[in-house]
Amino acid sequence: MVGLDLGEKAKVKETQKLYSRMWRLPRYRSMVIVMVLSILLSSLLLAFLRSSVTPGLCLSCVFLRYVLLLAFPFFVGPELIYLATRRKGAPLDRRRVFGMVEFGVLFWLALGTVGGLLGFLTGLDSLETRFWMLGAGVMYLVSAFVLKALSDRRTSRNLTAAAIPPLLWFVMAAALGYTEQLAFQMPTFWYLSFASSIVIYSIAVLIIFRAVSRPFERDLGIDGPQLLRAFAHSYLSDNAEPFDRAISTIATQQNIPVEIMVFKENRGLVVVGVVLYVHPGPFRNVGSSFLTSTIIDHIESKYAVPAFVMHGSCTHHQNLANKEQFAKVLAKIDELIDTASTVDSVSGPHWSAMGRFKVWTMFLGDSVLTITTSAPEFTDDIFIEVGREAAKAVRNRVPKIADVAVVDAHNCISDEAISVMPGDPQATEFIDSMSKAVSSTMDRPWERINVGAYRIIPDDVGVKDGMGPGGIVALVIKTASHETALLSVDGNNMESGFREKAIASLKSLGFDQAEIVTTDTHIVNAVSLSSKGYPPVGRLKPEEILGNIDEAAVKARERITVVKAGFNFGEVKGLMTYGVKGYDTLTEDVAEASRLAKRVGVASAGLTILLSVLLTFLV
Repeated sequence: MVGLDLGEKAKVKETQKLYSRMWRLPRYRSMVIVMVLSILLSSLLLAFLRSSVTPGLCLSCVFLRYVLLLAFPFFVGPELIYLATRRKGAPLDRRRVFGMVEFGVLFWLALGTVGGLLGFLTGLDSLETRFWMLGAGVMYLVSAFVLKALSDRRTSRNLTAAAIPPLLWFVMAAALGYTEQLAFQMPTFWYLSFASSIVIYSIAVLIIFRAVSRPFERDLGIDGPQLLRAFAHSYLSDNAEPFDRAISTIATQQNIPVEIMVFKENRGLVVVGVVLYVHPGPFRNVGSSFLTSTIIDHIESKYAVPAFVMHGSCTHHQNLANKEQFAKVLAKIDELIDTASTVDSVSGPHWSAMGRFKVWTMFLGDSVLTITTSAPEFTDDIFIEVGREAAKAVRNRVPKIADVAVVDAHNCISDEAISVMPGDPQATEFIDSMSKAVSSTMDRPWERINVGAYRIIPDDVGVKDGMGPGGIVALVIKTASHETALLSVDGNNMESGFREKAIASLKSLGFDQAEIVTTDTHIVNAVSLSSKGYPPVGRLKPEEILGNIDEAAVKARERITVVKAGFNFGEVKGLMTYGVKGYDTLTEDVAEASRLAKRVGVASAGLTILLSVLLTFLV
C-alpha cells in the first residue's frame, strides 16, 4: 500500500508501478512473432484433428483455411480498432493497441484450440464453435477494458471498436463455413448468445471503472479513469498537459521560499546560486520536474553566468501543479538577483560532523548558508516545515543570524530511504545538528574570496543515465586558508558511495575540501517502465560522470576571480502546488483504486465469464 510511512521517492515510484504495469510491452516484432507462431501451431493442430476424423479431407487445405480464419481477425482487428479510436497525440498507437489486445487474442486462440481438441475427443463438432464464441467474448472484454482505460474517445465508440475482432471472426467463419474443409456448426440462436455476452461484458467493464473512480471522486472530486488516461499521455506520449490540468483542479496554494546567492566582480555577476524550495517533481516532464534546468538556462540566458541550483528542504507536497507557475518563480529569482547586496568577505565553507547529519556552513553578512548531508547514510527529502524549524533553531541559538538557507545535499539514496518528516526522530536530529553547526563555526575568521564557476552539459551522459539537462555546475571558492570545490549535478539524489568517489577525485586535483549536491530534478524519474527508470547520479556511467565533474571543477578554477558575495531571501506567493491533498491523498487513492480494481475486477470478470459460458453452451 502507498501510505504515509513510505518515503517520498518510494510513494511516487510505487504509484508509477501501479499505473505502468499494464504498459510494459515487448517489442512489436516479438509480439508479431508470438502471434504468428501461435496461429500456425493452433491451425496445424486443429487441421490435423479435423482431417483425422473426416477421411479424404486435404490437410493443407484445412490448415490454410484455419490460418485465414484466425489471421484476419487477429491482425486486421487490432488495426481497425486503432483506426476507430486513434487521435492525434494520444498514447494508444498501433503497437500499444496490438500489445494490449494480444493477451485477449491468445486467450481466445487457446479456448478455440481446446474446443477443437474436446470436439475431437467427444465427437461433438459443435464444441469447437462454442469455445470459439466463448473466446470471442473474452477477447471483447480485454479490448473493452483497455480502450476504456486509455482511449480518449467516448465510451460507446470504444465499446463498439472492441467488438470488431469478434465480428470479423464471425464473418470469416460464415465465409469459410460453406466449404467442407472448415464447416462450423453454429448454434441456432448464436447471435442472441453472443450479443448477450457483449452486453454483460460491457456492464462488467463499466462496473470495474466505476469502482476504480470512486476513491478519486470521494476524496479529490476528479474522475479516476480520466486521471489514468492523463497519466498515459505523460508516460507514453510525453505530453504532460492532461496530467497537469487534472492536478490543477485539486491544487493547493502555497507561499514557498526562494533564496539566491550572488558573486560579483567589478564587471558584474560571476555566478548565481539558487536555493529552491519548490520540489522539482513528480516525474519526467510532469509538474515542476524540469524546473531546475529551466532556472539554470534562464539565468545563463539572461545574465550570461552559470547558475548553481541547490535543493532546499521540500517534498513532493511542493511540486508545482503546472508549468504556468514557472514564470512566478523565475520572476522572483530575477527580483532577488537585481536587489541583492554584497559584502567583501565571507566565512566558510566550514565542515561540521554532527552525527548522522553533517553540515557545511558559509556566512555572508548576517545570513548563513547550510548544506546538510546524511552520507553515507540514506535520506530522501526534508519536509519544508522541518527546514523552517531548523532555521528557527539557528536564530534562537545564534540571535545575530537573521536569515538561514537550508540546503539538502540530496547525495545518498537507496530504495529504503525515507523522508524526514515533522515528529520523526531524524527531524529532531536534523534540527539539532544544523543549529549546533552554525553555532560552532560562526566565530571563525572572515576572508576575502575568489570564485570561479563553469557549467558542463555532458555529451556522454543523459537523462536515461540520471543526468538532467542542467548538466553539472562547478563552483570553486578560494580564500587565503582553503580552496573548496562545490559541484551541483542536475539529478535526483546519488548512488551510495558515489559522493565519496567524487570528493576523492576532486581532492586529487588539489582542492582542500569538496562537496557534491544534486538538484533533485525528477525529469530523470520514470524514464522507462522498468526499475531501471529511476537512476540516481552515479549508478549508471559513473566513470563518465566523474570525468565531467573533474573537468567542470578544473575549468571553474581557471576562471577564478576576486568577488563580493551576498544573499537575498524571498518568497513566491500563491504558487499552485500538489499540497497534501494533491499528493498524499492522490497516492493513497491510487493504491486503494488498485486494490478495488483487483477485487471488483476478479469478481466481475469471473461472474461475467460464467454467465457467458452458460449463454454460449445453453442457448
